[in-house]
Amino acid sequence: MKIIKFSWHWALILSAVGSLVGCANEPIKVEASRPVVKAVSKGAQIYGKNKYTPWGFGVCYGQSLNDPAQVLAFAKETCGDGRIELRGEDLLWNGCPMFQGARASFVCYPRGPRPSPVGG
Repeated sequence: MKIIKFSWHWALILSAVGSLVGCANEPIKVEASRPVVKAVSKGAQIYGKNKYTPWGFGVCYGQSLNDPAQVLAFAKETCGDGRIELRGEDLLWNGCPMFQGARASFVCYPRGPRPSPVGG
């Protein structure tokens, strides 16, 4: 009976670790780098802030876990139907988890209003 308890204990631990490792493979949305945040906020001060104002965000990823296409797809999904622009990458002191230590900072430019078909 002791062997059964022992094996269930290890099975539970291994499944918990496995689920955490599975989560760590996906890119994570975080705050953009400081220069990107400053540039976006300066633009909002100059031009005003509304639903079409560009905004910045960061994506933490693992250089050996995630390929560039996966990071770009995650960034496009985060931005929605707007246009994204990569503004920089950093590896140190960026707030990302250990296994996803690289951060790419993007600016999202939301899609503006459609022009009127009537004109004017």
